[in-house]
Amino acid sequence: MEFLLFCLVFFTCYLVGFKPEKVKLANICLCGCIGLGVFIWVMATWSMLVPAGNL
Repeated sequence: MEFLLFCLVFFTCYLVGFKPEKVKLANICLCGCIGLGVFIWVMATWSMLVPAGNL
């Protein structure tokens, strides 16, 4: 998952640096990167956020 996140970040940087006319696509990729990062964090800390007794 982290590799996918890094690939999206580098692709977004490529779009901003070399294809400035595709800013809308770069913004979508950036929002995807942020969402994926939050998802990875929630999956990694799920057992600390919701203890097994509360399920």
